[in-house]
Amino acid sequence: MLRGMPLPEPPFPEPILPGTTASPSGYVPRQESAPAHPTNYGERFAQDSDGRLVSNDLIVVIHETVGSASSAINTFQTPHPRDEDQVSYHSLIKRDGTVVYIVPPELRAFGAGSSVFEGPNGPETVRTNPAFASSVNNFAYHTSLESPNDGRGNSSRHSGYTEAQYQSLAWVVAQTHVPDNRITTHRAVDRSGTRRDPRSFNSQRFIELLHTYSR
Repeated sequence: MLRGMPLPEPPFPEPILPGTTASPSGYVPRQESAPAHPTNYGERFAQDSDGRLVSNDLIVVIHETVGSASSAINTFQTPHPRDEDQVSYHSLIKRDGTVVYIVPPELRAFGAGSSVFEGPNGPETVRTNPAFASSVNNFAYHTSLESPNDGRGNSSRHSGYTEAQYQSLAWVVAQTHVPDNRITTHRAVDRSGTRRDPRSFNSQRFIELLHTYSR
């Protein structure tokens, strides 16, 4: 069972829903819906693959797309019958700050492969399929920033993200009510050593904006 996940289901019928955490500045991002194909997400499990109860609190994992937003969305909307090809985020933030909802927050997006969250409660990871390594997906909210044009490759750095993206990221994360010590990155949770996203991320600016919200 997952705790700490009050986000409403996408698509939002109105820009702000009752109970939405609002910015003191009044900032509200543009919001769109681009639902993933059902092969690219699943249910959150109350038990792991060995039948043990799991009750991890929610974490937020921040990614970047590396390619364009449209390319990522196309991938998520493409049927992937093979488990190893399935991939998605819960939401994606375009360069202009538009928030695109892809997988409903109460469901399990396939945003990380073999992964573990090293947090205040020690290492957290859940295996939901005995054929695959454990991951954070069962208790993660995955959100991603669209990479700039010069970040669409394997370079270690790029020109970074727009102010609108940081504003929207803070807004999205504020809706989850997840504490700072349960906000992490794809690079931090990845156990393969191959993930570096989000590259060139200004964590100080993000936290400054996030802390303008009452959570």
